[in-house]
Amino acid sequence: MIAYVSGEVVARGADHVVVDVRGVGYKVFVPRQPSADTVALHTHHVVRDDAQHLFGFETRDELALFELLITVSGVGPKAGLSLLSVSSPSAIAAAIASGDAAALARAPGVGKKTAERLIVDLKGKIARTGPEREPTGLLTEDEAVAALQALGYTTAEAVSALRGVPPAGAATTEERVTSALRAAGRVGVAGR
Repeated sequence: MIAYVSGEVVARGADHVVVDVRGVGYKVFVPRQPSADTVALHTHHVVRDDAQHLFGFETRDELALFELLITVSGVGPKAGLSLLSVSSPSAIAAAIASGDAAALARAPGVGKKTAERLIVDLKGKIARTGPEREPTGLLTEDEAVAALQALGYTTAEAVSALRGVPPAGAATTEERVTSALRAAGRVGVAGR
């Protein structure tokens, strides 16, 4: 699986770029054309019987949202890319959290029914934007959040539990999870 490409843009199309990575050109579908000639893209690799496609994003938040969007029945990679081509991740997250189907339906190929399905399926999985939330309203790739989810927390509960603990750079994942569990009163023998 190809998770990341970095190199020089050697060609541009309406919905893609070709990135030269040490002599190999990767065709990467993008929500919008990067302004620089050298790019670093987080990618989602789709392998099918008849084709392989790379979808590239400048930030991990865009990639995380794209991967969440395509979990919804009827929303494929092209529709996910279309949504990200017309709105920022924070605007999409806000539209889903607030139930704004009209904002989502503005993306080409995303009709009213698909927009409503996105809201129903993802409303509980995307945090509302606000002063105490992540800037985009989405989860960053945080190992402590994943660990709490593995222990049965929902995404929102995991994010909430980690609010009062040191950030990822200031403490290890184990220390952050232990602090969050202590604060919630759920640390047993294993957490001592």
